[in-house]
Amino acid sequence: MIGLLAAFAASAVLADDVPAPKKLDPKLENLVREAVMSCKEMTLSQEDSPLSLPSDFTSTMVKISSPRSVCETTVIGVKSRSGGVYVGVPWMIKEAEGKTLEEKLKNFTWTNMHTNFEPQIDRRNPTADGLFKVTLLETTERGKLPMEGEVDPLGNVFFLGHFRRPNDDVRAVRLKALEPFIAQAPTEGSSKPSVTVIEFSDFQCPSCQHAAGFLDPILSKYSEKVRYVRYDLPLMSVHPWAFSAAVAGRAIYRQNPTAFWAFKKQVYENQPTLSAFMIDDFARNFAKDHDLDMKKYDADVASAEIGAELLKAEGAAFSNDIRSTPTYLVNGRIVDAGEGGKALEEYVAGLLK
Repeated sequence: MIGLLAAFAASAVLADDVPAPKKLDPKLENLVREAVMSCKEMTLSQEDSPLSLPSDFTSTMVKISSPRSVCETTVIGVKSRSGGVYVGVPWMIKEAEGKTLEEKLKNFTWTNMHTNFEPQIDRRNPTADGLFKVTLLETTERGKLPMEGEVDPLGNVFFLGHFRRPNDDVRAVRLKALEPFIAQAPTEGSSKPSVTVIEFSDFQCPSCQHAAGFLDPILSKYSEKVRYVRYDLPLMSVHPWAFSAAVAGRAIYRQNPTAFWAFKKQVYENQPTLSAFMIDDFARNFAKDHDLDMKKYDADVASAEIGAELLKAEGAAFSNDIRSTPTYLVNGRIVDAGEGGKALEEYVAGLLK
């Protein structure tokens, strides 16, 4: 879903014919760099925004260029009259059908993403920027996936995520939003770390399979200083068995954390041959082979608790700048892993110096 969302948003608001780049405002540049993936080589440039926003807002288009294609992107920096700043790709919903904000958002997402969302809007407590807080509940086969955002009261534009203040510590704000889910996620390494690496990953994602060992040399060298957190981000619209694998993994982790890491390894080793019809038996056989309490395992897999927690965690990630897998968050900053994970290892080593 989020890949389609990003692709649509880019095509919907970013013009092909734009004026020559301008020098980027230093304050905006800092916020953009904190919001997007940090890469060794990246150049930011400013261009006129193609958006027509309400009068209380101004916007700037920021292009990020890099020799690495995964680092290249285009975002919109939006400033409110009250001083808030948003970095991302706003959804222009002005022309969407509907008399209410809920109807406009529902019709906009269905028309452009072919996905059913149920918007819940808090009109009683506007933000400092004069916007209404929104919870977008995506309907999935596994339940409701909640994402957060903000919409202007006249129904012109929706912002996935939130406005921040210019002096916000973006990394700390991001980690605070994710902390309840990080606390439940599989973890290894130091209990009192200097560096925490959070890997947002999907068991069915081929790129995640390729990156599955990126943390091994880091933990081997810095096990007393680095904590590794695996944060499940199953992209259900494109990976039909990823969510089942994540649920099974959590059920295994609850009983035997060490066994979970063996499960992770086995899933990625067998990823090309696994399917939605096989994953449940594959995971259950693994649990049997590792002498887990099968009654408890079956109860955990069948319960709504783990699934609901995973959906909430996924929505929180999408609402806080994490939009693809694998993504690496190092002490709150999104970091490019580089070829073979070398850039990630160098970044961690640099922090530990």
